[in-house]
Amino acid sequence: MNNVFTQEKELGNIGSSLDYFMKFNIQKSAKILDIGCNYGSLIYNLYKKGYRNVYGVDINNNSIEKGVKCYNEIKRRLFAYDGNILPFPEKEFDVVLMFDVIEHIPNIRDFLKNQVNRIIRGNGVLIFQTPNKPINIIWVYIDNHSFLVKWWEEHCSLQTYWSLKRILKNSNFLDIKLEKYNIYTKHNVNKIKKKAGHLGIFLLKAISKMPLVLYPNFYGSCVKNEKSSNYNC
Repeated sequence: MNNVFTQEKELGNIGSSLDYFMKFNIQKSAKILDIGCNYGSLIYNLYKKGYRNVYGVDINNNSIEKGVKCYNEIKRRLFAYDGNILPFPEKEFDVVLMFDVIEHIPNIRDFLKNQVNRIIRGNGVLIFQTPNKPINIIWVYIDNHSFLVKWWEEHCSLQTYWSLKRILKNSNFLDIKLEKYNIYTKHNVNKIKKKAGHLGIFLLKAISKMPLVLYPNFYGSCVKNEKSSNYNC
């Protein structure tokens, strides 16, 4: 996707996240929250596309401060928070985004059920992307050339296809859809080529043809189950 605004040392693939979001044809008037927004690049791109009601939160105060400096137009929409309680009232947002975030949150089921579900309005949508646990462990080895790295400290809530569906269901979400989405992007090619050379490119092409349960990342969405919502804040 052309004309994507990003910053140096961006943690996620903003272009892919933006591209995936756009396929849902969300109304421009929707109130949107990006959890784990880092600098706020994703919602800034949405703002530039006409989504004026966008907000972002992150536990890294330094990232938020940088986003405030870099993205003046949304500087009052970026917030640091404690990682536990989202600083918004109930039923505040039509759409919540969580790209490369689910895997970092301890007690992810409780967070989804008691926080994410709480702030989404009736029939609101959660749109997300998270790594596939067994494939991510292999990537840790490629990234660090060792299995001694304590991947479970940073990625404390990695999920498989089945565990992710179960957690979302138990967190009061309906219409759960997990799917493959293009991983053979410039961002990923450059990243894996730097770590594993041309062998990495071959592996990326091979993995991109795997079935969903063995795919590197799960992209997906689900809808709030308004009737069963029960918050234990």
